Amino acid sequence: MYTCACVEVEKGRVRLVRWVYPIHGIPEAPPQPSHPAVIECEARGRVEERVEVLLTGCVPGSSVSNTDTPLSSAPSSGTSAGFRLALEDFLCEVCYNSDAERSQLEGCVTLSLLNCHRDLHSGIVSLTVNLIFTPYKPLRCSAVLAVQCLTGGLWKFPISLISTEPQVDDVITINAAGLHKTSAVGFRLTSQTRYPEPFTAGFLPGGGSEFQVCPSSGELLPVGSAGTLLTVSFTPSMYSKRHHATLLVQTADMQWTYEVKGITPAYTPPCSASSNGNTSSRELPPTDVRQRNFVSRNLHLPAMANSSPIKHRASASQNR
Repeated sequence: MYTCACVEVEKGRVRLVRWVYPIHGIPEAPPQPSHPAVIECEARGRVEERVEVLLTGCVPGSSVSNTDTPLSSAPSSGTSAGFRLALEDFLCEVCYNSDAERSQLEGCVTLSLLNCHRDLHSGIVSLTVNLIFTPYKPLRCSAVLAVQCLTGGLWKFPISLISTEPQVDDVITINAAGLHKTSAVGFRLTSQTRYPEPFTAGFLPGGGSEFQVCPSSGELLPVGSAGTLLTVSFTPSMYSKRHHATLLVQTADMQWTYEVKGITPAYTPPCSASSNGNTSSRELPPTDVRQRNFVSRNLHLPAMANSSPIKHRASASQNR
């Protein structure tokens, strides 16, 4: 809104000062109960969707006599007499709930009008909007697609913008030198702009405490430079454990995810020692052990048969 001041001067003196405030009324269509259009893709991905909206009570404002106004790609045969329907009659934008969401998503959403059509009988205008969504980070946002007609009228349609977790950027494998010994791997990372950007780095919950990242915060050097060095260290404290963590590096508009794996050396059990302190890996030969019936064998021996107690007991029994 702008103001206009009218000043009347008489004989070198200001006689009257008047301010004029122009008022422009824009009718807004009442919201219709409907499910929001869902635009979803993976973070750092790209999705292109065509959204069709219906504008009730819309009156085109371009005159047929104005031949310089281009028609839409698919003009309606039911356009009201004396008017033509043009894409230039409409403006579209995405309205967010907060300034933080606007600053985060403003560069990730692109709108363009593809087609407009007016029904001859109902007078309802259908507008096709092409929406491109290229998010950098995982998020979930409720927004409004606002359509305004230059001749008057405002329509709002709810939309939902969703970006899911991306695939990991890389896998970092660290081989440990031994228990309670630190091994480290370094890599360089730059911002996605021509300027340095603040960043934070840390591991997601659920990872082991054996991993550390340095530095945990600072500035990423701009794109085209050597980049900022980040070092991931691994200090295992036990064998027979799966050492795994997820490293997250993020700026205000971007994030990177790395899967970190720690590998411990193979465990070698100690060898048993003999009484004289020497160790031996020789194995004793197997012994063939068979059960023998010594009583039966002694009965068949002449020298042992007479002295067998079994025989004496048998003779005493016969004498009785």
